[in-house]
Amino acid sequence: MAENLAQEIRDQEAIAKSIVSNAKAEAAKILAAATADAEQSVKSTKQQCHRQWRERVAAAEKEAEAKAQEITAKGEADAKSFYEKKKNETDGVANWLVREVMAAYGSRRNV
Repeated sequence: MAENLAQEIRDQEAIAKSIVSNAKAEAAKILAAATADAEQSVKSTKQQCHRQWRERVAAAEKEAEAKAQEITAKGEADAKSFYEKKKNETDGVANWLVREVMAAYGSRRNV
């Protein structure tokens, strides 16, 4: 009976070692799967963040381009308005300047 009991204990210890070994192997598989899932999640999140960043940059560039065109158009309109407003004045100033130069130095065409 003692021999049977000792053999039973050894058998149970072997079974326990097998269970522990299987549990460790299963834990390693679970850990590897969890690590792979975490790495994939990080990769996916990085890609999503980069995609969102590109989209926001593109939207900001589009908005900036629209504002730049608006500012340019306004500047061109202001320049044309200023030109039209001052065009008549420049003719008068140019004529006055020619008269002043001619009066001071005369015509030197014959020289």
